[in-house]
Amino acid sequence: MRSEEIATLIGSILAILGALCIIIIYLYFKETKIFYRKLIFVLSVYDLLQSLTFVLPGQKGSGICRTQFTLVALFATTSQYWSAAISILSYLKVVKSFHEKFLHKLYIFFHIFMWVTVTPLFILSFFLPNPNKSGTYWCISTSEKYLIPLYAFNWFYLLVCLVFCILIFIRLKKFYQQNIKGNYNKRISQLNKFWIELRMSFVPLIYIIIFIPTSFRRIRNLAYPNASEITFIDVLQGLLSISQGFWDFLIFVIFDPEIRTKLTKKIPQKNQSFEKISSFQNFTENNINESLIGDGKNLTEVSQDLNLNSDSN
Repeated sequence: MRSEEIATLIGSILAILGALCIIIIYLYFKETKIFYRKLIFVLSVYDLLQSLTFVLPGQKGSGICRTQFTLVALFATTSQYWSAAISILSYLKVVKSFHEKFLHKLYIFFHIFMWVTVTPLFILSFFLPNPNKSGTYWCISTSEKYLIPLYAFNWFYLLVCLVFCILIFIRLKKFYQQNIKGNYNKRISQLNKFWIELRMSFVPLIYIIIFIPTSFRRIRNLAYPNASEITFIDVLQGLLSISQGFWDFLIFVIFDPEIRTKLTKKIPQKNQSFEKISSFQNFTENNINESLIGDGKNLTEVSQDLNLNSDSN
């Protein structure tokens, strides 16, 4: 396997693990099922499906190649689609202050529109011949007739993410400047809202960043068809292009204090028992001290008296 292929497998596996963690946490903690986390959950589902597609070794047989080709028709752009959709929903929420009921209806529309778009591609994939297998890990990686429409969709979603991401950051900058001053309680409340909205804007930003090496490589190949490949760019593309699930995991789990708190509360029973014993000892000592207040003594003074009596005996 080439270094680019190894890097792509590593990126895909990291994305699978990250997306799985987000999905499990969302399903386990019922109180986290608010609207913006639902968007991250949906994005993680499609991150997982897309990453699984690129783990399959297409060159190993015609059956696997056909399966990979069909899965690519379904999920090759769904993660990028939802990054663009989330950038639009975030813009409407942060900048235009649309109500969540309207945003939820729009969210359902995005679902329907996506499946209306990909279903014909899915059906068409059954009637197309297997792409020519090459010496790569994936049987379709060098078939230009399939890559050109794929990149056209990706660049369109990239442009949508870029436009709405800029608009969101402009609004967040003004919001932060307006609310950095004021009384403490109001400032804390506004800043919490600011960080949630800022975190949501990272979804399209991640897509923009991880797609830079891919865009650079593809544009360079179109401009200079006979130019030799740059190994560093190839490896970077392989590592980043399918890795969004991993970066979403870092932002919405590792760097989210609310989720970290919920996870750290799930401590082992042994530690919980130790805490119960410690609490019981403190409770007992406090009760004894209270019972000795009438005599003007506390537990420490009583123990000293007992030591003196034992020494005299």
